[in-house]
Amino acid sequence: MAQRKQLTWTELRVGLFVLAGLFLLAIAIFYVTGAGFIGPKYRLYTYLPEVEGLQVGAPVRLDGVEIGNVDGIELTPHPENPDRNIKLTLRIDQRFKDKIRTDSIASLITEGLLGNRYVTIKRGLVGAAIPQNGEVPGKGGAAMTAMIENIRSLSDELTDMIQRVNQGQGTLGKLITDTSLYDRLNGTAGRAESLVASVQRGEGTVGKLVASDELYNRVNHAIGSADDIIGAVKDQKGTMGKLIYDPSFYQETKGVVEKGNALFGDIRAGKGSLGKLATDDTLYTNLRDASANVRDATAKLNSNEGTAGKFFSDPALYDNMTGLTGDMRLLISDFRQNPKKFLSIKVHIF
Repeated sequence: MAQRKQLTWTELRVGLFVLAGLFLLAIAIFYVTGAGFIGPKYRLYTYLPEVEGLQVGAPVRLDGVEIGNVDGIELTPHPENPDRNIKLTLRIDQRFKDKIRTDSIASLITEGLLGNRYVTIKRGLVGAAIPQNGEVPGKGGAAMTAMIENIRSLSDELTDMIQRVNQGQGTLGKLITDTSLYDRLNGTAGRAESLVASVQRGEGTVGKLVASDELYNRVNHAIGSADDIIGAVKDQKGTMGKLIYDPSFYQETKGVVEKGNALFGDIRAGKGSLGKLATDDTLYTNLRDASANVRDATAKLNSNEGTAGKFFSDPALYDNMTGLTGDMRLLISDFRQNPKKFLSIKVHIF
């Protein structure tokens, strides 16, 4: 018969220390995470239409502050009132009993977009405190459910679009699956490579510009000629060099400017004929008077005043002149036909 092994005091003491350490560690974990399993609790109930993703033990928060956890989830179908399909048992810290009132509202919140769900309670302000085993009014998270449904719908649409792209449907599908675009791009790349090779061989205008040094030599020669011209100008050669460096041109130009200034000064002073024309108003007065006299004379001519006015506007003078002209024409005609008639000489002797 096997003998029973006896525990020594040392082994028992080590075990007790391990258990005490684990117990303290558990207390520290619950304290840091806010689970708050130490302290008096009381239970409340709430009803919600759905609790998808909610787990027993999920936190219960009051305006963001954790005050307990979900102690139970129970199906309570209500065909006449689907908002009371699920009954939740909430285990709440006794310290927050006066904060949850009849005007508080319990609902579900999802952490992040696809995170864990928890129960949140909106703190009441004017209602009475809910007692032990009382009911907190519940409100379904329709907005989050609708958002999840929209995400699922969008995911389905994206899946369908990817399938159609893989099948080569639409512009994007043809770009991805049709090899004609690749063939065209490949052909274009081949032609571009051939073009680059011809340029490297010096063929064509671009090739000559790249491979031939003729243009460089011409530009270099032109730059050399420009350097020679600039050097000649610096050496005061040629007309340009003299214009830039010879002071006589400056002196002559200065003299012309000074004479011009003196001329304009004399004109402003009224000297000479040009000065009098520019500054004396006698000529202006005479021209004005002459213009007035011409205007008056023209007015008199238009008004039939005086001999000249009648000469220009009286029709009798025109008729007389016309008749006189006719008589003169007849007289000249008679004189040509019979000049003796007009040239006869009579001699009388006394």
